[in-house]
Amino acid sequence: MVMSGSSTDSIDAKALLYSVIEKLGRDELRRDLARDSRRAVSTIMHSCMKELNSMNGDKDKDVILRLVTALMHYLLTECMIQSERKIQVDDAMLDLVIPSMRVLRSKPENTLIIFIARGDEMHSLNYRLERVYALYPNVNAWTIIVGDVDDTSITGNVRIYMMDEYVHKRSKSRSSTIIPLSSIIEDIREFMNSRGIRPFNIVA
Repeated sequence: MVMSGSSTDSIDAKALLYSVIEKLGRDELRRDLARDSRRAVSTIMHSCMKELNSMNGDKDKDVILRLVTALMHYLLTECMIQSERKIQVDDAMLDLVIPSMRVLRSKPENTLIIFIARGDEMHSLNYRLERVYALYPNVNAWTIIVGDVDDTSITGNVRIYMMDEYVHKRSKSRSSTIIPLSSIIEDIREFMNSRGIRPFNIVA
């Protein structure tokens, strides 16, 4: 069941995601991710948010955070991109490490860490970033921010992703460059290529 009762706390974001994936067609999505990942990610997220809207859960940042986390796990698996998830380093949680902790320890410049946080968690997000940069100054850090945020001042030279609808709402005068979440798989592939890491592209 995706939801039981009326509270958004009872929404199973992962179950909702995979229900949407089955409706859209798993095989078709796999082909779309190989051909045009931006369109595929946008389609999945739009369909999920439509489902959440029908449950009155589209404004709950915790639900959307769980949804985005499940989506990233699905995308990395389907696109055969090596990653490790939910890694604790000292007192900082790393949501995603690409390709692995082994590479992070030996060649941090060839490693990508992705943090996923709510828009009202900027203080704790910056703390996690500071801890990681203290240990691995040359690591590449990206963030996915769920929900709108007034202050996008983030520690270090960090790339910021937000759901497409929030990117479109934000003023173009903002100093920080916000990137649509739908671009993230394409950007991960470009990062891997730029570091000479063999891409794990799926077969169309």
